[in-house]
Amino acid sequence: MTGRPDNPDWIIRRKITPPPLGPTVTRRPRVEALLTRLIEQHRLVVVYASAGAGKTTAVLQAAERLERPLAWLDLDTTDVATGRLLVYLEAALARRIPGIRGVASGALAANLAHSEVAGLLAEAVEGSDVLLVLDDAERLADSPAALGVVSAFVNYLPASARLVLLSRVELAVTTSGWGPWVAAVGEEDLALTVQEAADALEMSGRTDIDPVEALIETGGWLTGVLFEAWRSTDHVIGLGGEADPLHGYLATQILDQLDPADQDFLVTTAVLQEVTPRAAEAVGLRGASSRLHALRGRRLPVSWDGDRMRCHPRFREFLLRRLERRGEEELRRLRMAYARLLLASGHDEEALEELFAADALDEAMAVIQPALERAIERTDFPTAERWLERLQPVRREHHVALAGAELMLAVVREGYAAGVRLADRLDAAGRRDELAKASGRAAGLMAWCYLHAGRPEDMREVIESGVPGPDVDAARYAMRMVDVEAPPDDVAPGLGALSGGPLDALVMRAHFDLGRLQEMDTRPASLWARRAADSWMVSGLLATGRTAEAFELYHRLVDAVSEHSVWLQALVGPRLMAELGEEEAAWRLLRDGRERIAGTGSVLFEAYSRLIEAEFALRLDHDPAAATRALRPLVASSIGRSYSLIAEHLATVQGRIALAQDDVDAAIAHLRPAVQGMQRGGRLLHLPAAAVYLSEAAWRTGDEDAADTAADVALEAARGQGSTHILLNALAEFPDVLARRLDLEVTAESAWHELGRALSARVGGLGEVIGAAVHVAEFGRTAVIVNGQEVKPRLAKSVELLAYLSNRGEREHATRPQLLDALFEGRRDESASSYLRQAILHLRKAVPDVLETETGPGVVRLASRVRVTTESKRVVSLLAQAQALRGADRLGLLLDALAIAGRGDYLPGIRSGWAEERRAQLAEILKDVRFQAAEAAYETGSFRQAEELLAAVLRADPPREAGWRLQMRLAHAVGDSDRVLAAYRSCERALRELGTKPSATTCALVEDLRR
Repeated sequence: MTGRPDNPDWIIRRKITPPPLGPTVTRRPRVEALLTRLIEQHRLVVVYASAGAGKTTAVLQAAERLERPLAWLDLDTTDVATGRLLVYLEAALARRIPGIRGVASGALAANLAHSEVAGLLAEAVEGSDVLLVLDDAERLADSPAALGVVSAFVNYLPASARLVLLSRVELAVTTSGWGPWVAAVGEEDLALTVQEAADALEMSGRTDIDPVEALIETGGWLTGVLFEAWRSTDHVIGLGGEADPLHGYLATQILDQLDPADQDFLVTTAVLQEVTPRAAEAVGLRGASSRLHALRGRRLPVSWDGDRMRCHPRFREFLLRRLERRGEEELRRLRMAYARLLLASGHDEEALEELFAADALDEAMAVIQPALERAIERTDFPTAERWLERLQPVRREHHVALAGAELMLAVVREGYAAGVRLADRLDAAGRRDELAKASGRAAGLMAWCYLHAGRPEDMREVIESGVPGPDVDAARYAMRMVDVEAPPDDVAPGLGALSGGPLDALVMRAHFDLGRLQEMDTRPASLWARRAADSWMVSGLLATGRTAEAFELYHRLVDAVSEHSVWLQALVGPRLMAELGEEEAAWRLLRDGRERIAGTGSVLFEAYSRLIEAEFALRLDHDPAAATRALRPLVASSIGRSYSLIAEHLATVQGRIALAQDDVDAAIAHLRPAVQGMQRGGRLLHLPAAAVYLSEAAWRTGDEDAADTAADVALEAARGQGSTHILLNALAEFPDVLARRLDLEVTAESAWHELGRALSARVGGLGEVIGAAVHVAEFGRTAVIVNGQEVKPRLAKSVELLAYLSNRGEREHATRPQLLDALFEGRRDESASSYLRQAILHLRKAVPDVLETETGPGVVRLASRVRVTTESKRVVSLLAQAQALRGADRLGLLLDALAIAGRGDYLPGIRSGWAEERRAQLAEILKDVRFQAAEAAYETGSFRQAEELLAAVLRADPPREAGWRLQMRLAHAVGDSDRVLAAYRSCERALRELGTKPSATTCALVEDLRR
């Protein structure tokens, strides 16, 4: 079976087709009316009752009364796989809402958390009055993940739609905020009355049974006894030699009433999910068509769809028990025959399950490879691992057929040691090269594992043996982390391009390690590649200064899966926490991650961890001795010498340590070869920092030319990365490098001046504005939002108090006199003091724990355990993050900042002195934001947008000379030389009012543009 998961060929249509109501089904007006009323009045209706209570029939009958399109999904145990569940939910809804097709499958392809996908799918129902029924929902009861998907779907379902859940057990479905919109129907509602029992018996031709006695014996579940199931074992004993009372009833009252040929047919076809003439003949039954025709005239607990018969679940369970009495060989024969039919129909995964049930492992081995690789590629790892475990008894030690799949599992699980062991076993048996020549993918995966194991020679060998193609090219590209020099483009053309296959994940991780950060904005097409590379996407965002996006993706990945990536938690997590100012959390994640790293068998991860520890010791603890100790294991290891990427990073950190210890000669000795090696090998990730450190070291030795050259190398490397974030981090450590370089510039619009402005705009404590639990809305309205919900303190002054404290900083306290000065214009009377006490009290009530309780007398401070942010802080944070970006990414952040400020006046209605001062500060900041947005729009070719933004800037700040220069460039870009001169004249007039005139830079620009 081929195709994408959203391909209709993958869908078993029987699952999404409502079962037909036969002509002999008893109508139950009482139950129909109840369900009709509840469904119309409530968005969600749950029907909890025993098997055979008539849940399905009752809902089908109620649906006939409703003027709503009916969508149906019959769940089974395979639907606990949440990706499969979402695909079938989409397919069921698409039968009634065609426009919904592709919503879930597209979101799954984007690797969104499955609960988010469910929410998107539910929102896509907007505008439809569809009634969706999930039958046999008890199959999900033991799967928190599947129930989480259903809960998310429920909570985002629009008011126009309806959902009914049918289950034999209560389900842990969360319906937060729905309250009266949820209704439940239980067993007592579905229990037969005497009249209903009499009607049912009459329709079944069983007038010989007393309905009152039947009700007494069955507890009211006559339908369950007659048709599909009954579990009330308290009332009768087993009949017909059966231990189970239900099976006894089915044996004596249904099966024994048939002739032997019909009995044999039903028992033999019990292995089939759905009985058709073709399927029955495939398991060795002749004349199946006529036999099915005859059975259709009998009163049986089955449903019919044309010539297709489907036994009710408990009836099939009973028949399977009967089939088991024929012996294992007969059951195995039938399952094998059914498996062959499924294979012939293209349902190889279902066929595998039948082969496993038949314990036909050799036969399963012969057909499993494409199904196994498909399961892995769609990230259904539990299924793949279960299949491989079942095949262990028949696996030969050096069998290569499944090695590719095993390697894919090892890599995506970061089990590099397991991948290396497999490759080594094949090598010992002389079959590693055979596998590499047969499968470029396997060659690439083995090379990936050897890369992590610190075995570059083995990596080279499998690459050379591998069949040429994109998978082997991905491994060659990753070799740039090892090799001293990058191969010229004419020798290795196209390396680093995405191919759409799984090994794109290796390309993505190599992009990061080589510092080709711009390339990381393109996500792989392969689901497996996305899963394997997601944690590297977080690294890319963090390295380019997109900290908020990195934070959001990090937590989305952590929340989405129970088995977290080691790279994500042990290496990316510490860096992210350090960036947010959460130093304790950064150290904890780093130390806790060491044990998990050891479990992967990755010496590469171990090297990264040591380097991060040394960097933390320098930057967070300012302890060069501790940094040196952290590096000792890496200095002594072979990977610190044999991998150019690691050796250069190590030398960079050693050079930084030497600078901290004022050992300039040692710094030069480490940094100069590191910078040269990075340039030769095209490894840009650490080059901006290494070159800044080298510039500082060269200056200290008196070599000014070398210092300037190194600074230019740093700037050029940042351009190659497409981000100045890493460069700015290094310049923040050694700002004199920037200051000296600025002295050489003849124009105020140089790249170095832009870096200077970016560095001055930086703010610390990004953690204060990312992931905050308490948020203060300030533009257009004043409000307090706690965990996404607005709270309203009784006093407006309480909100102003929180805004004031939040803008002072989380750890900065305020004394009572300071608060009276800020909030009450310095009044010291009893009225003001009392008002302040009440404002504090009501703030504590509305937002518990937001204020510290153990402060000194008359001191108020925000609690450290509760993160508080404000909209104005968010604006400043977005401006700071934008400084490290270029092009559309930068423009997007700046426009986000303007959108926040554009909601309205800052703290409307509050006229306190501190608020007026903050208002004035923000007005200046927003001028800069708008001007930088205009510059970014100009850089991306969005000239009309740039014009609009710039016009607002010049209206508010006519003397801004840089604004007039941008106006001239915009006019020149559209070929309007007259407007170039007009912009210059306007600049002259604006500056004349200040008693000055345009700078030499502006004069030179107008001359250049008018040539």
